[in-house]
Amino acid sequence: MPEIKRATRTMGTTLTKTKSGDETEDLKLANLTSIGEIGVESEEIDATDLDSPNNYKEFIAGSKDAGEVSIAGNIKDESNVEKMLALAESQSIEEFTVTYPSGAKWVFSAFVKSFKDGEKTTDGLATFTATLRISGKPVYTKSAN
Repeated sequence: MPEIKRATRTMGTTLTKTKSGDETEDLKLANLTSIGEIGVESEEIDATDLDSPNNYKEFIAGSKDAGEVSIAGNIKDESNVEKMLALAESQSIEEFTVTYPSGAKWVFSAFVKSFKDGEKTTDGLATFTATLRISGKPVYTKSAN
């Protein structure tokens, strides 16, 4: 009987910035409510010429772009705001890791392209959003399971 594959939940997924410079430990970005898509997209180069068959455009793949990762979270510890703001101000490329509960992970280099303290409303939570701009190739490692 074939093994039944089931969908998995993402609750427990983490985002961590690897320590750098004079930092003594990795920075786990706490209280996240979402971590955006990670992947690869190829640019397209129009290779259409006057001899292209059947009056259809032709394309070839160009450079690959890993894009951006949007994150959002609740502010429970204001030191997280200070750390994220400092990363945005520094514009330094850092190593980040997204780890799934299964143990699978994405590792990529990125800089904090944007960091925003969330909107304040009468019944709202203190929140933030940020965008990480990936630089180079992200690496996916499947879980050992």
